[in-house]
Amino acid sequence: MKIRDRMILVVLAVVAASGILTTAVWYHTSSRMTDRYLTDISKSTMQDAYNAFDYMLTDTSYMLTMISLNEKNIINPVRKLNGLGRRPDGQWNLEYLENKRIIDDYIAGMNGHKYYIVGITIVVDEDCIFDTFHLAQNQRELYEEICKLDQETLKTKMIMMDPIHAEASKSTISSDYVVPAVRGILDKKRNVIGYAVLYFDYGVIEQIFAANLPEGSHFQVVNSNQAVIFSNCGDELIHVDSPEKGFVYIEYEAADIGWTFTMALPSDFYLKSLRHSTVATGILMAVILAASVTVIAFLISRITSEITNLRDSMHQVSAGNLNVAYRVRGKDEIAQMGETFNHMVSRIDMLMKKVAEEEKEKRLVEISFLEAQINPHFVSNILNNVTWMAKMQHADNIVPLVQSLNSMLQNVMHQEEDMILLKNELLYVENYLKIMEYSGSFDCEVEKEIAPETENLLVLRFILQPILENAINHGLAGSLSKQDRITIRSYLEQGKLILTIEDNGNGMTKEQIRQIMREKTERQKHFNGIGIPNVMERIRLFFGEEYGLRYESEVGKFTRAIFTLPVIREEEQV
Repeated sequence: MKIRDRMILVVLAVVAASGILTTAVWYHTSSRMTDRYLTDISKSTMQDAYNAFDYMLTDTSYMLTMISLNEKNIINPVRKLNGLGRRPDGQWNLEYLENKRIIDDYIAGMNGHKYYIVGITIVVDEDCIFDTFHLAQNQRELYEEICKLDQETLKTKMIMMDPIHAEASKSTISSDYVVPAVRGILDKKRNVIGYAVLYFDYGVIEQIFAANLPEGSHFQVVNSNQAVIFSNCGDELIHVDSPEKGFVYIEYEAADIGWTFTMALPSDFYLKSLRHSTVATGILMAVILAASVTVIAFLISRITSEITNLRDSMHQVSAGNLNVAYRVRGKDEIAQMGETFNHMVSRIDMLMKKVAEEEKEKRLVEISFLEAQINPHFVSNILNNVTWMAKMQHADNIVPLVQSLNSMLQNVMHQEEDMILLKNELLYVENYLKIMEYSGSFDCEVEKEIAPETENLLVLRFILQPILENAINHGLAGSLSKQDRITIRSYLEQGKLILTIEDNGNGMTKEQIRQIMREKTERQKHFNGIGIPNVMERIRLFFGEEYGLRYESEVGKFTRAIFTLPVIREEEQV
């Protein structure tokens, strides 16, 4: 991708991200404000409607109380009618008719005072019921339902019953249903001797709560028995705990009458304008984004034209043309890059000429070196011939020495391989010790304590011999009072391979240990030119800082070199 396109893409991404972020924040904030507004307006709507309804309930309760406490027109006639039976011929007697007239006249006069009260009924018993209009289909059933109510509560307050179907004409009420409100009629001993019933127009509830709600709103009134008093959304109860998506719910409980009012307002009714605003904002952002990209693309194209020229010059250099030069214009960063490029090209041209001269001289030196070099394979073949001739001459003491030297030479011939089996590294050490023994360089016992499970683990080549050589040359005491001894051990510990070379010689001080860990090797003084610092550095480079070589020593008693190596099996070698 061109740098111009990349810059345009970055700017486009920044502008787009800013626009999206701004729109998202605005939309989130607006949504929260809308949710709060929906909640507030639903609470306000519910509260206003309930206040009006509560006024009617209070007025209804007051009217019921006034009727049930009227001693002359209600209490006395009801007390007289209470327990009064019919005559043997099934007709009511004169006393019944007189008290019935008193009650009928009174409730007829009270009826119509409130537009939402569509009827009044006085209940003495199941056979003695007086009403202004015949609203209840089955008066005996009404009496039974009233008897199921809490009689103690009826002594002090009214109870709203479930809606019942009304038989009266539609001209008298606004709905097919009425809601009975009941209160007890008490004698002087506060015993319930009858009941006063006011019929609340069911349609008034709908007018108060549901008339001014947005289209699609749900409203429901449920009593303490979970019976639906009013609902504009069917008989299924509205559950606030599992709300339907797209609605804002509000619930209010009227403790005095045991009714629960639940309202669900459609959020789309209020969010429609917000969505239109969001779409308009998105279109505006897209127009601004397109205009910004066009202007920025033009400006970036002018800026990147010099970069394109510099790139073309670099392509010519990569093709092998070192005579190219970038034409510097101005003093900005691109001009500075151009000057640096021209200097670099001239420097590369000079260095290439110098390298060519040095390579020519190097080839001459290599030819001279190859002419003087002896092939290790040729030396190995000569040693094999010497071994064969020694056997022919019965010089058997020469054979082991030559074989050991040949084995070590074979190991050196394969030194391009960094890793070697521990058992082969120990064989290399044995050949070295055999040569040193024939040369008379040492006279000591060498003990090996090699764990069988470690013999086929891989270790770095040529790490044991330098440590062993140092022990022979500097560690052993050479005293006649005790036998010199070198012990080589290998074992596994905490998932690591531990190798130790210990002698019972003079020991070393801490300063002497630090000195041998730092000193550089002089090739002519050592068998293979590999010193202790070289061994430590190779282990660290190959395996990391947690592995290496360290020394423990006590002056006059022992010196112990300890290798810490990773466990590497032959099949795991990369």
